[in-house]
Amino acid sequence: MDDRLRLLRYLYGEDVDEASIAQRLSEDEELFREYQRLREAKAQLDQRPVQQPDAAVVDQVVDTARTAAQESEAPVSEDRPPRSPSRTWTDRLQTASATLAVVLLVGLGWWQGRGVPEAAEAPSASALGETAQRAGPAAAQNLGADAVPAWDDSDELVRIHRQLERLRAHSTPDRWGSTLQPVGRR
Repeated sequence: MDDRLRLLRYLYGEDVDEASIAQRLSEDEELFREYQRLREAKAQLDQRPVQQPDAAVVDQVVDTARTAAQESEAPVSEDRPPRSPSRTWTDRLQTASATLAVVLLVGLGWWQGRGVPEAAEAPSASALGETAQRAGPAAAQNLGADAVPAWDDSDELVRIHRQLERLRAHSTPDRWGSTLQPVGRR
């Protein structure tokens, strides 16, 4: 709290710790001089006579208040029945919020369930040829146009195809720089 405010509260007898104020005044000479100036100003203000307003002013204020009270009690001309205030802005806000929620839910559903990108839907002919060569030279020779089944683009097959491609990419023996070593018991 500000020292000057604390001194004013002390002078007017408000809730202030007198022991801490007295100690602070004894330690700080500038604060003590400020306290003396404030105490003198308060004493001068307390000695001034209390002024009463002129009786004509008081009568005018009372008459104005009486007139205002009488006017407020006068019957109100009824040009229309009373109604509650218009709440169009809240209705609009609620409608906009509901619309935004629906749009977000539809967008999220479309984003989550949009399926497979076009690039991953069907394997290319070169990918089928590579698969056949990995299977072995005999399988590559037996693979003809009639032996390739029609591509089924159901979600489960696409997911399995992606998983197989990922496993093939990560399971090449040359990845660690050597061939795989058999693990046996000693």
